[in-house]
Amino acid sequence: MKKEMRLKLIKELISENEIKTQEELASMLYKRGLDVTQATISRDLRSLRLIKIPGKNGGFKYSFKMDQDYYTMDKFHRKVKDSMVSIEAVHYFVIIKTLPGHAHAFGVILDAIEIEGKAGTICGNDTCLVICRSPEAATAFMKLVNPAS
Repeated sequence: MKKEMRLKLIKELISENEIKTQEELASMLYKRGLDVTQATISRDLRSLRLIKIPGKNGGFKYSFKMDQDYYTMDKFHRKVKDSMVSIEAVHYFVIIKTLPGHAHAFGVILDAIEIEGKAGTICGNDTCLVICRSPEAATAFMKLVNPAS
C-alpha cells in the first residue's frame, strides 16, 4: 500500500476511534492488512501533525491539530491564573513553576499552540521548561504568558 493510502487509513482510524498509543494504531492497521513498523507509524503521525489530547475515559488520545479548538491562548491564560506559581526567563529557556501535578497540562497546551520562537517543552510534576529559539524569544514568550512580568 502506498504512503498516501496508509495516511488516509490512519486518518479514518483516528477519526473513528479513540487511539491512545502507536501500538493500538499498529494493531488496527494490521487488522486492515497493513503490517507497519513503529518507526513508520511515528513518521506518519508526525506527517499528519497529530497531537495527543485528553481522552473521554482518561489518558490521552491522538487527534488532529487543526480540528482542535480545545487548546487556545485563553485556555492557557486560565491555566496560568489557576496554577502558575512563578515564571522566569533564563537565556533560551522559560521556567514555569506550577502547583504540584499541573506542569504536564501546561506542556500539553503549550505544545498544541503555535507560538513564534517556541521550540518545545519538557515538563515534570511542578515545573515546565519551555525551550525557545533565542533569548529574545524567551523574553517575548514570558511576556505573552504573564503580561505582568
